[in-house]
Amino acid sequence: MKKYVILIIIAVVLAYLFFPSGDDTREIEAVFIKAMEAGEKKDLDGVMEPFSINYRDEYGATYPVVKNVLKNFFDKFDDFKGNFSALTVSINETEGEKQAVANLDVYVLGMKFGIPTSILGDADSPQNLTITLKKSGLGVWKIIKVEGLDQEF
Repeated sequence: MKKYVILIIIAVVLAYLFFPSGDDTREIEAVFIKAMEAGEKKDLDGVMEPFSINYRDEYGATYPVVKNVLKNFFDKFDDFKGNFSALTVSINETEGEKQAVANLDVYVLGMKFGIPTSILGDADSPQNLTITLKKSGLGVWKIIKVEGLDQEF
């Protein structure tokens, strides 16, 4: 009887390790929610956590550049408010690597002395972004590219 219990436990552990843990779309949505919440708390490391160290966007910006731009915004504003909507995700897997392309509408407002300033879109007219993510070897989705940002940003 002990042998069967041990075999069942081993089977459950193997299933947990080798089968997908859940809906990838929800995992990707959770990445964006967590980054937005970190931004509202002015937690730079929390905002940067989902970015891959290999990040490179259409303008050639890399991880250190993005971190510096965000730091400058955090220094300039007292508070932030943001949201995203209309999230659609397309996932493909080639040679064991998962990559996702997420399209969403985003707005971010910065507050200075209680005065809101549009940083990225606004509530009535959000900025449409296409974000490419790659699933790391540890099973975590990382942002590798963002498209659709105004060059001024």
